[in-house]
This record gives sequence, structure tokens and C-alpha cells, in this order.
Amino acid sequence: MRKRRPLAWGALLIALGLPALAAAPDKVWVKGRAEPLMQVITDESIDEIKFGGAASMPAVAVVKIEYADAPDAFKRGLDRLQQGLYGEAIRLFEAASRLTTPRAFWLKPACAYHVALCHLEDGTDLAAADAKFRELLQAHPKTRWLFHALHGLGRSLYGQGKADPAKYDAAFAQFDKLAKEAASRAGADEWVYTAQIWQARTLMEQGQNAAAKYDDALRLVRRVIADPGIQKLHDLLIQAQAVEATILVRMGQSAKAIDNLKALVKSIAPHVAEEIEKGAETRMQRTEAQCYNALGQAYFKLAATSKREEDLRWALLSYLWTVVLYPRSEFAAEHAEALYHAAVCFERLKQAPRATELRNELTTKYPDSPWARLVTSAKAPAPKKGD
Repeated sequence: MRKRRPLAWGALLIALGLPALAAAPDKVWVKGRAEPLMQVITDESIDEIKFGGAASMPAVAVVKIEYADAPDAFKRGLDRLQQGLYGEAIRLFEAASRLTTPRAFWLKPACAYHVALCHLEDGTDLAAADAKFRELLQAHPKTRWLFHALHGLGRSLYGQGKADPAKYDAAFAQFDKLAKEAASRAGADEWVYTAQIWQARTLMEQGQNAAAKYDDALRLVRRVIADPGIQKLHDLLIQAQAVEATILVRMGQSAKAIDNLKALVKSIAPHVAEEIEKGAETRMQRTEAQCYNALGQAYFKLAATSKREEDLRWALLSYLWTVVLYPRSEFAAEHAEALYHAAVCFERLKQAPRATELRNELTTKYPDSPWARLVTSAKAPAPKKGD
């Protein structure tokens, strides 16, 4: 009977979603290396990943980790997250976090981060995302996910800015905190640039109520673009250039912005294809959707001065690109914006039924979005962002 106990215990662990053996090596992908390292991680923080003995490596060198003892609930949560099934993913991550494991040092903060990320990407309850990121930072202040959490909290505040403009100041300060935290660690330049790009975005949004903020945003993002260090970080450079073009649209420099955005859309395409193939992130896809929306804004503003129907049709086509290709929930903000403006374009082109169709989709799919509220309000003025 005693000889059979380990087998029964192993079966129990598997039933709980835990592996029977804890000594299997983890897979650690690092920058500049195609194949993962096979090491048993004994501890981790924002500063370093520790292995057996005295071996370790800087955490900023790590791209991804597949933990050998990851519970089934955690792995299924990652799968649901990639599918955009955020509610189900949250339930799975919360279930995984409640499991007892000898290596809780990685599981607890990883589950907490991914729960917060699900709330953020879903976009329907940014206050919940805000709260979850704060809980993570308070409970695990030195977590490997520190930069991700600071960035996520900033994005949560930024997303709440349309309804509460004071949140933009809080978002800017949060991104500044991320930049300083990253600058204090060697090899974290990517996060410094990320923070500065989001600061420029934040200033741009504030420019709707204070035009001088547009100048501040343009100076900041151009400083980022000119930095020699960002030239090798192609995705971040493209994001910065997209923000620059969007600022130019807001400032009324539509013709210049159109040229910039057309070039960007071409340069983004291979990065989007690579991202879709890997299925791990949506950063470049979101950037592409934002570029097409910005291109739509630029053409729409140009049409207002040129009075050419052709410019208006180009605006419509740009918005429809986002409408057709990015209807998934993780692109809710970009999709809702495109639906609103495509409807306006259809209306200006005397195609009222199509405009009504898109507005119905907007108010049904995103009833709480600022764009839907513009449709349902009595006066429904065109927002400053695109008109």
C-alpha cells in the first residue's frame, strides 16, 4: 500500500490542476535567443530571475517564461485571454491563484497581473482594472510584472480620461513613474520609450481642451523619435510615429499627416502579420487600427476644406478598415471610434441607411462608450477628435 501512495498523490495533484513533479525545468525565452533556456526557477523579481545554485539573470532580459508547474487553470486562462474571452479568463486565473503550490512566488503575482490585464483589455470596466493593478502593486511591489503593472495602471487611468479629464493628469504621472522606474535599471530602455509615448498620447488628449498641450505632445514624441536608442526598436518607433501623425491631424495639418500615415501603414503590415502568427500580443494590431482611424480623421478634415467627395470617401475607407478587421473586444476603443466616424461619413455621402446600421451596431455593442453616448444624446455633436 505504501508503494502505491505516491501514485495516488500524483493523481490528486493532477486532478487539482498541478503537476505531479515540481523539479521539471521551466522554459525561459531571453532576448536575442530563439530557443528557450531550460532551467528550474527558484525565485524571481523585477531585478532578477534566480535558478538553482547561484545562477541568475536580469529580469529585463527575459521575454517569456513557461513554468513547468503551471496549473491547467492558468494555462487555459492564457488561452482564453488570447481569444479575447476575458470573463472566462478571469475566472480561470482566479481559480489558479487559489491553488496551493510550492512555487507560489511566481503563480500568485502572475495570476493577479493577468486578471488586471483582462479587465484592461476588455475595456468595459476600467475602474476594476485600475483597482486590480493597484492591488498587484501593493501585494507584490517587486514582482517581475512591475513594469507591465505600472503601464497597465497608466493605461487604465488614460482610458477613464474621456469621462473624467482629471484622470489624464493621473495617467501622465503614472507613466512618468514607469519611465523613472525603468530608467533606474539597465536594459529597460524599451519601457522608458513606452512610457514617454503614452505621455505624448495623454498630452494629445488633453489638447482637446487646452491647445498648447498639442505642442507639448508633439515636442515629446519627436524627442522620442529622434532618440538613437529607439531606432532598433521598430514596433515602438512605429507607435511613436503614429502618435506624431495623429497629433498633426488634431492640429489641422491633415495633408502632412496623410503622407506620414500612408507610409506608416505600409511599414506596419509585416509587423502585424508576425504578431498575428505568434498570437501573443496585439500591440501592432492596435497600432494599425489607430493609424487607420487617424488616416480617416485626416481625410475627413481635408474634405472639410477641399469640399471634394473623393477625400470623404477616402476617410470612409480608412474607418471601414478598422470596422471590418478589428471588431474583437480587445480593440473595442478603436472599433467604436471607427463605427461612429464611418457612420458620419456615410451620412455625408447621402447613404443614411448604412449610417443607421453602423450607429445601431455601435450603441448595441458598446453602449457605455463615449462614442455611443454621442449617438444617444439629444444633440449628438460631432466630437473634437474626428471632426
